[in-house]
Amino acid sequence: VPVENVVRADAGLDKVVTGSIETLEPNPDSDHLLVCRMNVGEKDLITVQTGADNVQEGDIVPVALVGAHLPNGLKISKGNGMLCSAAELKLDESKLTEKEKQGIYILPSDTPVGVPASEVLGLDGVVLEFELTANRADCFSVLGLVREAAVLTGEEAKFPEIRVEEDASVK
Repeated sequence: VPVENVVRADAGLDKVVTGSIETLEPNPDSDHLLVCRMNVGEKDLITVQTGADNVQEGDIVPVALVGAHLPNGLKISKGNGMLCSAAELKLDESKLTEKEKQGIYILPSDTPVGVPASEVLGLDGVVLEFELTANRADCFSVLGLVREAAVLTGEEAKFPEIRVEEDASVK
């Protein structure tokens, strides 16, 4: 079965890493910006400014470093980077809480610092689009494609166990 397209789930996230807000202070030249000193896993801390009001010292957040081309089309070319929201990372908002949709996306407190955000967010995989033809009806389902991939790679196909519990009292 020919692969028609390969879509990387982490497209646009190659220069986005996890960072810890070490210090957070008001910008003396602005009434709404905050200056964040960030640990992004490098030798020195970087300074990033944000207008978001939902961050605090100790938060771990996705940080787009200079050179990043975010999935929403934004390019980071100036300064030291930018703290990212769920919308800027184009995360599936149907799986987020209302709080996670607002402002900067706050990662769990045990998230390692300085690692690619795509790994932490579970976006380090690929999506394969297959070109299916009428003569390959055996591949018209996900299970059929799993069997085909197992044959081509010499691996064993693994399927989820399906359990059905019947209750005679329910009509």
